[in-house]
Amino acid sequence: MPNNTWNAVTAILYFAVSIIITAWFIEQKFGYVATPEAILLSNIVAASKWVIITIAALVMLEENKWIFIRRTAFAALAGSCAMYSTYAFRFFAISSWQQFTFAMALAMLVMVIFFLKAVTDTRLPLKWFAVWMTCLLISVIMQTRVVFSLHPDLVTNGVSQFFDSRKKSEIS
Repeated sequence: MPNNTWNAVTAILYFAVSIIITAWFIEQKFGYVATPEAILLSNIVAASKWVIITIAALVMLEENKWIFIRRTAFAALAGSCAMYSTYAFRFFAISSWQQFTFAMALAMLVMVIFFLKAVTDTRLPLKWFAVWMTCLLISVIMQTRVVFSLHPDLVTNGVSQFFDSRKKSEIS
């Protein structure tokens, strides 16, 4: 299989698995009230930064296009997988809100590191990283303020008790 074809197929697989993982994570809600429409909108917002950078790469890059796209797809996949650190954070004596927040921060850190590595390894200008960081910032703002209106005082639907380590003893 030619190198570009392998990179393209791998990128598609990475993005597809990332979308599935992210959709499942958002659907879990971790105790926060979210409608099906909000879940769909959140997935669209989460995917938008990757769509924007992929389209930019397809249009603007001539060399290393598919290598870069594969590496950005891996960054998306790694970030999606890092969200599940929520399950590890539930063993700490912190609230479900903090568990969710720490997992999201870790996921973003993982994505930032791998995306920066994709940019530097393919020898692209750092403005590619700056554009993606801007998209990431907009995505985070849209998801927290527009999609879910999340804040620490958010009323939960009762599911969060299963993710709050301080309440685990009360549940069992």
